Amino acid sequence: MLRFIARRLLQVVPMLLALTLLVFLLIQLAPYDVVDSITTPSMSDETVAIIRERYGLDQPVLAQYAYWLGNVVQGDFGFSLTSRQPIAAELAARIPNTIVLVAPAYLTALVLAVALGLLAGSRRGRFTDRIIDGAAGIGIATPSFWFALLLIYVFGYVLRWFPIIGMHSVGKQGDPLDFLQHFVLPFTVLVVAFFPELARYVRSATISQTGEDYVLVQRAYGASRTRILGTHVSRNVLLPVVTQLGLALPLLVTGAIVTESVFAWPGIGPYFLTATRSLDYPVILAVLLLSAVLVIIGNLIADILYVVVDPRIRLGGAR
Repeated sequence: MLRFIARRLLQVVPMLLALTLLVFLLIQLAPYDVVDSITTPSMSDETVAIIRERYGLDQPVLAQYAYWLGNVVQGDFGFSLTSRQPIAAELAARIPNTIVLVAPAYLTALVLAVALGLLAGSRRGRFTDRIIDGAAGIGIATPSFWFALLLIYVFGYVLRWFPIIGMHSVGKQGDPLDFLQHFVLPFTVLVVAFFPELARYVRSATISQTGEDYVLVQRAYGASRTRILGTHVSRNVLLPVVTQLGLALPLLVTGAIVTESVFAWPGIGPYFLTATRSLDYPVILAVLLLSAVLVIIGNLIADILYVVVDPRIRLGGAR
């Protein structure tokens, strides 16, 4: 196990180098850069050149990338070129806000998906299955930003039940009731966004399992549908579902960019979108690097969970 983890971690380094270099080169292909977003037409060419030199943007592309990489290796993500604030401090302040919103939404969607997916798969083609599968289809076809705007209009503007912007009202930081009022709408949007694919995944796995021989044997012995589903089918269906927890790790950082931006939730989403609009490459690279690391760690956790849940599976051909 330790050898497998060490080998996977060593594979991470070239992958991260290739990813960050690719993103950096793509940013350079844009017809403007961060200096264009912070200068005004009234500034002289000399002033613009001084600003560009101050940010190191007058250096060759690879020299800029090498300078950024050297700082990251030392644990320094640098400063935002537009706000001049330390990126590490901004990420440390915003990531917990994103996790507080995304983690409960994903776990809620996962629990609902397992329960309803098992129910739909065990009743394939019946009314219950059509309702659940149809709801999942509608959820997949519904853009998150559109559903968020719909909730804002109905529950925030017409009914005025919930606030529609931010994480707290002014002067009510630390008030749990005020936080919950701000939390409900973005939480609902994320549950609806995460649920459909998970539900269809569980439904499909359930349908494939109900056709296996061991289910036919249980039916021949007179076992009830509930017992077969709860005792036997669910175990085999939940094996790949458990690994989804590992694969969902990147969602804790970048899983709610659109929703956070619509509701002005002070997480990674608005920070990343603002940096993207202004081509603030140190921020873009820091967020993507963090997300890529979480993807790799999530895949590693998923592989380990496979072995923990089903000891018959061996990692990397280990004996």
